[in-house]
Amino acid sequence: MGKEFYSFSGTSSSNDTQAVKAGNLIFVGGQMSLNDQGEVVGNDIKTQTRNAFEAMKKALALAGATMDDVVKHNIYFFCEGDDAAVAQCLADIDEVRIPYFKDPGPTTTEIRVNLDREGALILVDAWAVVGAEKERLTPAGHWNWEKKLPFSQGWKVGDMIFVSGQRSLNDRGEILGDGDIEIQTDEVFRNLDTMLRLAGGDRHSLMRQNTYFRFFGEGRQVTDYWEKMTNVRRRYMSVPSAAGAGLRITGFPQSKELIQVEGIGVLGEEKQRLQPDNHWDWSIPNTQFTQGWKIGNLAFIGGQISADNRAKAVGKDMATQTRNVFQFIHNVLAEGGLDESDVAKLYIYYYAPGDWAQVEETRKTIAEIQKEFYPEPGPAVTAIRVSGFAFEDLLIEIEAMAVCRD
Repeated sequence: MGKEFYSFSGTSSSNDTQAVKAGNLIFVGGQMSLNDQGEVVGNDIKTQTRNAFEAMKKALALAGATMDDVVKHNIYFFCEGDDAAVAQCLADIDEVRIPYFKDPGPTTTEIRVNLDREGALILVDAWAVVGAEKERLTPAGHWNWEKKLPFSQGWKVGDMIFVSGQRSLNDRGEILGDGDIEIQTDEVFRNLDTMLRLAGGDRHSLMRQNTYFRFFGEGRQVTDYWEKMTNVRRRYMSVPSAAGAGLRITGFPQSKELIQVEGIGVLGEEKQRLQPDNHWDWSIPNTQFTQGWKIGNLAFIGGQISADNRAKAVGKDMATQTRNVFQFIHNVLAEGGLDESDVAKLYIYYYAPGDWAQVEETRKTIAEIQKEFYPEPGPAVTAIRVSGFAFEDLLIEIEAMAVCRD
């Protein structure tokens, strides 16, 4: 399937591509409040949210779509302070973004992260589908937001299933399993299962599964915590599992939340597991986790890391790890007869502590290595700074979405 690339001045991505259209599917890269020189505009969250959504609206228009075509959007926001400060930040975001969508609106996932431009407070991205019948997924008795919002738990569009960030809340928006990662993990994955079944699928339909979790330990504690959480996750995972990423982030809308999970499913039995030999592997033996899936004309490449076959980090610097990760993506693509020209969207998650000069240097390093693998026009990109990954000493994780050539 051919792809069309769209760009305009001022970009938060590591190249100039703002949106990629493949058939009726549109991938919108991460949008910030930036001027034509790529500098952050606005000192408050409302101004930056409005500018980011205007940029999204513009990217969609270039691809022949509108905000009404958005089925999935993510909010990555930076906010310091207590629960009241975070609640006010989200209230300000909602005040601005809600008028951009009709009711019912797209799925939504909101997570607190660090961004890669000094002064940036928000980054948004989206998936859109044009000219397709949509079915809203609203399970009876499901968890709900703390306040009435026009967003959706899920959408079924043709054979695709888009699931909102699933949370450990009750139907009044109150936390379940306060402080207990095992209870919260069980709740969010049970909710994910419910969404897939409502769409006519099941956990075997899940192609992409992203787990965001909050944990601030160090060293071996990181892997121990991931394994504790994952022993619960495995009860709900298909064998073999969906591809995806496990990301340590700053937090969620509620400080007591420890985990959220979101997913994209595709109905159909004809699919190819992409699992190269001599690849990196997870710390728990024989997990049946999956590096990627090819189904129909889509391929989902799970978060790739620079590790060995025991999940131990390989490379102590960002350049080494980034190059290893892009090579692993290449290898997974090749399993499906694909290459970098098929990739429409990259999600780049990286760890970059230090001052803004160091962050900028890290961002440039990643962008330069990306161009070694993806000549312009490259894929749309969403790039955020995370607090860490599933295993210690990792610096970067990247997942890819590809659309096969005709």
